[in-house]
Amino acid sequence: MKIGIVGANGQVGAELCILLAALPDVELVPVCRTRSGSAFLRWQGIACRHGRIADAAHAARLIGDCDLIVNSSLASGSPAEIRRTEDRIIDNLFVHSKPAAAIIHFSTQSVYGDPRRGRWIRWRNPYGRAKLATERRVRMNQRRLAKRAYILRLGHVCGALQGMSDDIRAEIRANRVLLPRENHSSNTVYTQAIVAAILQISRGSVVPATYDLMNSPPWGWHEVYAYEAKLCERDFLPQIAESPHSSQTAAPAVSASRAAAAIAVQPAVRDFAAKLFAYAPYRLNAGALAWWYKRRARAEIAALRAMEQPAEHLSWVQNGSHFFPAEQPTAAILPTTAPHLAVQARASWPMDMADAAASPSANDT
Repeated sequence: MKIGIVGANGQVGAELCILLAALPDVELVPVCRTRSGSAFLRWQGIACRHGRIADAAHAARLIGDCDLIVNSSLASGSPAEIRRTEDRIIDNLFVHSKPAAAIIHFSTQSVYGDPRRGRWIRWRNPYGRAKLATERRVRMNQRRLAKRAYILRLGHVCGALQGMSDDIRAEIRANRVLLPRENHSSNTVYTQAIVAAILQISRGSVVPATYDLMNSPPWGWHEVYAYEAKLCERDFLPQIAESPHSSQTAAPAVSASRAAAAIAVQPAVRDFAAKLFAYAPYRLNAGALAWWYKRRARAEIAALRAMEQPAEHLSWVQNGSHFFPAEQPTAAILPTTAPHLAVQARASWPMDMADAAASPSANDT
């Protein structure tokens, strides 16, 4: 099975490549935009292909021979540039892959909107809206070209190279773990569970659809911290506190004043107001300055007390309605000791992978 990973130099993509490269039945094709971007993988002894999937002239030679393609790419730039790049990537993945190829697209739990508790309407941020639009692009191409496509909505990704796990282990080693009393769902997924899902899809045992991919069964934050403490070989001794979220029943006047304060501290608004107050009477100018100093002092005091409450994300709402049908519980496939990267002296790094066959794909005819 030849599996291509688009966006292989990203935090998630790189760890997936390391895990997949160790499997005997997988021929791995990591795809990175540049050779500098692939340096980490090549240092690990993993050969890569280089080019831009968003460029139709590159796409066929990069993924044209893959049986399964995983899209872990993340576009950058202005919102308009991101939208155009995402559309080109999705279009080229479908058009320039083999007729029988399957495509996995990584989406995000952010498509569900504001994760904080007590929200009547869960507004989506720009990132969540953009990822939802990309999901629609995947489904459109799936219908148009009749290819198998899977959308996997990831939450907090944990693993050896993941920032979430790094932060948790740092808290554990510093003995500064503060968790809410209620064991809220973490919406986490470990990289090993992502690899298991990729392999399950490669065997054709999963129906093409949109899935919420999280640990199976879903883990609470207490389980996540307990597992990471085990990897750190430390006792799991958290401090327990009340959840930071409120009932969201503040009076309209209070909500309005907070909204006004939030607008007032925006840089552009603040700069414009400073210019106006420069010409205002002294009493008004002094009053505005005093208000600003008091607000800044409150923010600094609140920052000093931040560790007295658990981090906000530890109390986010649980997401998911259509979970990936994992064959095994996540706990059964995770390592019991901390994984280590295979660092070794190399006389030379691997050569670049050969391009896919130069002949046009069946979809181009």
